[in-house]
Amino acid sequence: MRYFLLLFFSFLFCSSLNAQYNKEKLRKESRALQQEIARLNKSLNQSKSESKKSILYIKQLEDKIKAQNELLKTTAKETQALKDEIYLSQLQINKLKRELSELKKEYKDVLVNAYKNKSLHNKILFILSSKNFTEAFRRIKYLEKYSGYQNEKADEIKQKQKDIELTISKREKAKNEKEILLAQRNELKKNLETQKQEQNKVLQEFRANESQIATQIEAKKQENKKLEGQIEAIIQEEIRIAREKAEAERKRKEEEARRERERLAKLEAERKAKEARDAAANKTEAKKEVPKTEKEPAKKEESEKTYSSTAETESLSNSFTANQGRLPWPVASGEVVGGFGRQPHPILKNIYENNAGVKIAAAKGTQARAVFEGVVQEVILVQGGNKAVMISHGTYFTVYNNLSQVSVSKGQKISTKQSLGTIYTDNDNNTILDFQIWKGTVKQNPAAWVIGM
Repeated sequence: MRYFLLLFFSFLFCSSLNAQYNKEKLRKESRALQQEIARLNKSLNQSKSESKKSILYIKQLEDKIKAQNELLKTTAKETQALKDEIYLSQLQINKLKRELSELKKEYKDVLVNAYKNKSLHNKILFILSSKNFTEAFRRIKYLEKYSGYQNEKADEIKQKQKDIELTISKREKAKNEKEILLAQRNELKKNLETQKQEQNKVLQEFRANESQIATQIEAKKQENKKLEGQIEAIIQEEIRIAREKAEAERKRKEEEARRERERLAKLEAERKAKEARDAAANKTEAKKEVPKTEKEPAKKEESEKTYSSTAETESLSNSFTANQGRLPWPVASGEVVGGFGRQPHPILKNIYENNAGVKIAAAKGTQARAVFEGVVQEVILVQGGNKAVMISHGTYFTVYNNLSQVSVSKGQKISTKQSLGTIYTDNDNNTILDFQIWKGTVKQNPAAWVIGM
């Protein structure tokens, strides 16, 4: 029975520690979600004052609803953790009260015995009635320990009473926290319902214009296809020029090698002629054998054939590649509303888009910025009047499309995070940057390159 009780109370102790850990963990999650909701509220208020039809506003509203749902789940877990804590506290209180009752009973017996033997005369008789000196010494020590035992029992009772009061205080605190949390959950549910109604209202407005939006998206697809064709043509031309430069450099090196071979051959011929003249002039000397020469020029020619690209090109390419997954965002603040490749429309899920990069929604007036140092390869005029800036990073290229104004020019050297121009804002307050990364003529997923995307 004692073994069973020991196991039971050990289980209660471990459960209490685990419940405390879970509660603290849930509180951290709850605080993080509340901070995220506060951030979204701030952004929503700004977007709402400008236009409720912007994709950014709807995306942030959707994110807020998701965060609120997660917070509801977290607070439900917190409530359960508090209930468990209250339950375990009550079990602990019951256990301490039982122990206190046992202690009081033991202390009562001690006091009764002490009362019966309280007189000095009885204690002296108890010692003097010993059979020998050793037994008398033991009885003296017993009386001393018994007196200390009384004090220990009294202190133990006081401590147990303090433990009970402390546990009751913890239980009451947990009860108050639970009541506050339940009130917060009820308020959160009301806010969530309001947000869902707002979301449904805006979505209905979008769905009412679905056919018109689908037509606009189709027109945009054609614009993007044309832009991609322009980008590919520019990259192909850049590759052609690079190849021509490389070929011209190779021919130059070959010509230099040929001239060097001719120079060495001329020197060799002059040396042989001199040896022949020396041999004819000195008839008494034995005819000298002309030493064989190593074919160093041929080796040098072979070495020249292995020449590839310049160190500068390699450095740029390697630097960009080395930063994969660590590049900064092309805007100071924004959210991805369209992923790479074939993606559903951020609002009308039955309509699909083919994205050469990612679509990033930002606030009105946001500047696009370079994700890495490089050179402006081209400023492209896009159909509809907007512009795209294309930056070369060696064998990689980044494209910043849908700019209303551009602050850089072709051939200009660009530093990391340098402003390139203002992102265009449409009539529905959509400020969306089309950001692309190319490796040669192959499109890359920017999410694999930009940190935290």
